[in-house]
Amino acid sequence: MSNFFRSGFGKMLLFLTCVLSVITLAVSGFGAYYALREADSVYGSSTKDEFISDLFLRELRYEGYGPVYEAGARESGSGSVVKIGNNGNVLMKVVNDKGETVALSSEATAETDFKYEIRYAYIEWDEGEHRGSDVIWLENDSSAMPYSGDPDIGDVSFYTVYFGFKRAYPEFDQYRLISKYGPEAFKLRYAVYGIAGGSLLLMILSFVGLMLVSARRPGKEKVYPGVLNGVPFDVLLVVTAVLCFGAWYLVDSLDSIGVTLQIIAAAAAALFTLVCFIGLCMGLASRLKQGDMLRKTLIARIILFAVGLLGAIWGLLKKIVMYFAGCIRGLPVAWKTVLGYLLFSVFELVMIMSVGWGDDQAIFLCIERAVLFPAVVYLALTLRKLRDSGEALAAGDLSHYTDTSKMIGDFKKHGEDLNNLSVGMARAVEDRMKSEHMKTELITNVSHDIKTPLTSIINYATLIGEEHSENEKINEYSEVLVRQSERLKRLIDDLVEASKASTGNIDVEPVPCDASVFIDQIAGEYTEKLAAADLTLVTKVPEQELRIMADGRRMWRIFDNLMSNIFKYALPGTRVYLSLEEDGDDAVFTFKNTSREELNISEEELMERFTRGDSSRNTEGNGLGLSIARSMAEVQGGTLDLSIDGDLFKAILRFPKI
Repeated sequence: MSNFFRSGFGKMLLFLTCVLSVITLAVSGFGAYYALREADSVYGSSTKDEFISDLFLRELRYEGYGPVYEAGARESGSGSVVKIGNNGNVLMKVVNDKGETVALSSEATAETDFKYEIRYAYIEWDEGEHRGSDVIWLENDSSAMPYSGDPDIGDVSFYTVYFGFKRAYPEFDQYRLISKYGPEAFKLRYAVYGIAGGSLLLMILSFVGLMLVSARRPGKEKVYPGVLNGVPFDVLLVVTAVLCFGAWYLVDSLDSIGVTLQIIAAAAAALFTLVCFIGLCMGLASRLKQGDMLRKTLIARIILFAVGLLGAIWGLLKKIVMYFAGCIRGLPVAWKTVLGYLLFSVFELVMIMSVGWGDDQAIFLCIERAVLFPAVVYLALTLRKLRDSGEALAAGDLSHYTDTSKMIGDFKKHGEDLNNLSVGMARAVEDRMKSEHMKTELITNVSHDIKTPLTSIINYATLIGEEHSENEKINEYSEVLVRQSERLKRLIDDLVEASKASTGNIDVEPVPCDASVFIDQIAGEYTEKLAAADLTLVTKVPEQELRIMADGRRMWRIFDNLMSNIFKYALPGTRVYLSLEEDGDDAVFTFKNTSREELNISEEELMERFTRGDSSRNTEGNGLGLSIARSMAEVQGGTLDLSIDGDLFKAILRFPKI
């Protein structure tokens, strides 16, 4: 059923149903309103003829005023009969109390049936200088006047008007409508309420259905807007309103075309207005389904354009202000101070003169500002000198000296404090450098002194292990001694290298390198070792060549430290990923593995010296590998960062491409 109403024929059926139900509702609603307003006549009449007669009498009472007035005025002057002109379908005969006909419709004949009569009073009144006459309808057909005791009322004449109608009602007026539709209205006087209710329900259902199927097609949920969808809704609304008002204005201006044509024109204008209203509602429903009605309205477009224009103007003003602000910021402090002082002085002078100061006060103000000007310039120059000194110290120029010979007061004291600060900082830096240098020399010298006997220990322990002996424990002790001596030697080498890397006392000879070569070398070196530890190495390199500036020896140490770290701490039975990727202007090496131990430590803590990933310290690591790798990367212009996500450990090595 829904697909039927989505079709063109179904939509047209809903549209016509909605229009007809609105027309029926209007007619029945007017009938219900009239029935309630004239309930005595509508529901008090027992027969159809009584109902129609009552309707005729309600309309006819107003027809007799004019003829009675003319008859009364004419009769007071002469007794001739007044001929009443054409008055639509109504024929009238005016009779006075003497039974004499004093007024008669010109089209009345002897066959005219004057079946309705109404009593009127013709009054002549006198209020001194003001005289006049009037006609009153007597509701109870009585000669008694409701204000007969009024002393200003003069002569009163009573008339009876007899009404009849032309045969077949040739003129189109209310009497013709009553004669033609009165019997049907009497039959429907009770049913009109049901018709109005049913029309209202049908109108609502057809209107809602029309709104639901607008911009829809059978079997499809996509919105299909109409041909006028491109026209902004507010423009469409204004154009439709203008057309409807124009139609009604045209109807109102048609005074000379007759009642029949006026009624037809009014009905056409009403139908046109109704069709336009339903069409607008369908267009509104279509735009609401598209979800962009407000954005497509002309008002919204004007507002958006205005907002955009204001934004552009604001942006331009902001750029202008920022430009001048940048120019002012680029000026020396002295010039900025002088400029601000002059602008403030001019502003103050203008404000004072605007409130009525004379020339004498303005001259005094100029003299005062001229006297203060040198002090302002001195203040600006002194502040600039102090600022330059602070910037020099912040940049690390500890040899900078602030000239305080021309300063006074707190400015001089502040300049001397800056000089003392530079001396203190230079002394502290010198002491720190001496301490670091002594630390490096101490580690180097001690390491050298330890290496000599340690080498002898390793050699002799090796020789002892090679000697044939019946005691098997000797060979076992010799192996332990050699292994631990080698570990001690590696620790000493790492200490020396870490010390040199942290102080920058390490030789680096970067040359252009193919970054993928390091992946291949590590894969060849560690594939078997990792396989022995039940670890699988997975490598990934890009198809295109990525070249970086690096020292091959230092890069090998970085990769060796990272892979050794993975070898020691990776979970057996898992994969180890080593990849090289291009990221913007960088070549990025990524090492990923699953940790055997719980990583309840942060990335920065892992980078610190002597920090190890296993809290039980049951491996042979010394906690220097990652720190040395980072230092090695930094001295070559690269970076090393760590990332921990649960048990996933990731090391990211980044070098600029060339």
